[in-house]
Amino acid sequence: MATLAAELARRLRVNASNPRGLEATRLWEVAEAFVTRIEAFPPEPGRLDQILDEMNWLAQQGRLDPAATAALARLACVRMEDLLATVHRLPVFPAVAVRVLGVAGSDEASFEEIQRLVSSDQVLAGRIIEAANSSLLSPARPISTIPQALSYIGLERTRRVLLAHVFRPLYKAGGLEPMWRHSIQMAIATERLASLSKLAPPEEAFLAGLMHDIGRLALRRMGGAEAELYARLCQSGSDAVFAELILCGFDHGLAGAEILRGWAFPAHLVESVQRHHAPLGCRQPLAWLVYVAEGMADPDGQEAPACEETLRAAFERLGLDGSQCAPRQEPESALLAHLLEAA
Repeated sequence: MATLAAELARRLRVNASNPRGLEATRLWEVAEAFVTRIEAFPPEPGRLDQILDEMNWLAQQGRLDPAATAALARLACVRMEDLLATVHRLPVFPAVAVRVLGVAGSDEASFEEIQRLVSSDQVLAGRIIEAANSSLLSPARPISTIPQALSYIGLERTRRVLLAHVFRPLYKAGGLEPMWRHSIQMAIATERLASLSKLAPPEEAFLAGLMHDIGRLALRRMGGAEAELYARLCQSGSDAVFAELILCGFDHGLAGAEILRGWAFPAHLVESVQRHHAPLGCRQPLAWLVYVAEGMADPDGQEAPACEETLRAAFERLGLDGSQCAPRQEPESALLAHLLEAA
C-alpha cells in the first residue's frame, strides 16, 4: 500500500512524506481502498476496470479524493496488444524448437528419435555434450559423441535439457537470471508433485512449471516507462501480481496464457498457466500442481504469497499432504538443476 501511495503521489506531484498532511491522508485512503478490493477477488480479466468504476463512483460521492482516484486510473498503461507485440520479438521459436517440444514433451520418444533431433542442430548437440561433461556428472573420460552423451545422461534428463535449451534464450537479457533459476526450480518441483499425485503426466508438469511465468518475463522485457514502473513497484515491495493488476488490469498468468495460445500450446497447459495463482474452480490438475510448487520452489521474492485456504484445497485436490510437498535437496534434483541452468 505504501508503494501504491508513493506512485500516486508521484503522479500528482504532491508530498506524501508527511502522514499528517491532508494530501497524504487522501492518498493513503485511495491506496487502501484499492488494495482492499484487489485482495478480495482473484485476478481475472476486466477486474481492474470494475474496481476503478467502483472507486470513481465513491469519488463522485465525496468518499474518496477524485484527483488521487484519477491518478490511480492513469497507472494502468500496459495493453495486452503491446505485451504480445513484445513477445513476437522474442528469440523463439525456430523450427528445431518446435521439434524439441514434440520430442521432449513426450515420454514415448525413442533413443533414435532424440539422437536424430540432437544431431540435426549443432548448438543443440553442443549443449548435450557439454551437459554430459559437466563437473557434477564427472565422466571417467571426456564424452565427445552424441550417442555417448545420451547414454550417459539418460533420456529423461536429456528431454529436460532440450526443453531448457529451447527457452533459455528468452532469459538472456540483463537481470533475468533469477527468473530463469526460479523457472527451473518450479519445473523440477512441479514434475515431482505430478509423480506423487499421479494426476498429470510428469513431462507436462515439467513444461508447465518451466513456462508458468512467461507472462511476467514478457512484462520485464517490454522496456520503456512501463517496464521501469513495473520494476519500481516490485523493488519497492509490491508482489508481482499486485503490480501487474495496477499496470495492466491482468496478471502474468493471463498474459502467459495468451502467449502460449499464440505459440499453439495445448489448451489444458494454457489454462493451467493462466490459473496458477488462482486455481480455485479450475479443473486442470496442472494449475493446482503449479500453485503448490510455487510454495516449494525458492522464489525471488516477487510472487504473491500462497493462501492457506487455497493450499489446503490444493492438497486435498491432489491427494497430497504438506510433508510430501516440503522442499527437498535431493541429489538428482540438484544435478538436474545444474544441467538445466547451464543449458
